Amino acid sequence: MTACGDQAANLEVCSRLVQDAAAAGCRLLFLPECFGFIGDSPAQSLAAAQPLTGPLMDQYRQLARTHGLWLSLGGFQEVGPDPQHIYNTHVVVDDAGELAAVYRKIHLFDVDVPNGPLLMESRTTAPGSQAVVVDTPAGRLGLTTCYDLRFPELFAHLTWERGAQQPVHVPCARTQEVHAGGWEVLLRARAIECQAYVVAAAQAGRHNAKRESYGHAIIVDPWGSVIARLPDALQTGIAVAELQLGPAGLLHATRDRMP
Repeated sequence: MTACGDQAANLEVCSRLVQDAAAAGCRLLFLPECFGFIGDSPAQSLAAAQPLTGPLMDQYRQLARTHGLWLSLGGFQEVGPDPQHIYNTHVVVDDAGELAAVYRKIHLFDVDVPNGPLLMESRTTAPGSQAVVVDTPAGRLGLTTCYDLRFPELFAHLTWERGAQQPVHVPCARTQEVHAGGWEVLLRARAIECQAYVVAAAQAGRHNAKRESYGHAIIVDPWGSVIARLPDALQTGIAVAELQLGPAGLLHATRDRMP
């Protein structure tokens, strides 16, 4: 999807994606980082932040409840510990509309790209401190967000110490300039290292005059093979995959063959 600075418009897009996922028979829909809001400046993100008990999250919870669908909401601007900082919060909502898990992004993205953007997430975002897993209809899900992808030790912890079968939903809203180099390679590497499925929802296209995202949402299996992607890497839509998590499925077969 291509989020913008209008929360109502983003909710409408997400509502259509929820309807598409429910019609396709999905049990769990993964949305990208900043699904609810991408503004022109950090100050706008601070102003847009709400508590998890606020009206915006209530509307996403109602979507899950109405359609009987679990939602992995990749990055919500949650009111933070002080007026100058928010949390970048990954929220999982169950099919009854209840909050099933909350992960606050640990690794914040600070980068100055030569001839490109200066992105200093830590100026207006406070880091989280707790790794989080949650049991879902798609197995035990480990939660991460965007730049966490660069830290394999977090993925190893989620998988081998916390029992994640999908060590990650890696929701992302990284810019075109910093994204293209390693996105798919790193996602496939994390899947191979952890012998687990990796789901990577992504923002795509131009959000405003200052911001453009790379797109290329994919789903990767435990062998590192891409099993689903959108035909157009920048389009708004869903890619659907059935995960083989049972005793005779690919996940267990992979771990048995490559202990």
